[in-house]
Amino acid sequence: MRMLIEVIDRRRSADQLSPLFTTSMIDLVRTIVRNPPPGRRLGFAAVRRVHVAYQSDVSAEIFGSYTRGPRMFAFAGRIELAIDPRRPGWTVTSLRVG
Repeated sequence: MRMLIEVIDRRRSADQLSPLFTTSMIDLVRTIVRNPPPGRRLGFAAVRRVHVAYQSDVSAEIFGSYTRGPRMFAFAGRIELAIDPRRPGWTVTSLRVG
């Protein structure tokens, strides 16, 4: 999630998310970057908490918070364990950033 926030803050390229995010999620992040998220004028974001609630052996819900200046914001999403050997590990398949 820290990498995601850094991309939204334009401190990283969205291309760096490719090992962890599906192509459609990277496109979503690029849209967020083009349309500034709430509070961007408050400064850089910092992830505060990340929670994982496992739904099964291969899927989980993630949610947490990040701050910008004195304000607190939230994110939530879904991760799935990839079966594709070209992209092993957990992959973000759904995302909401507030």
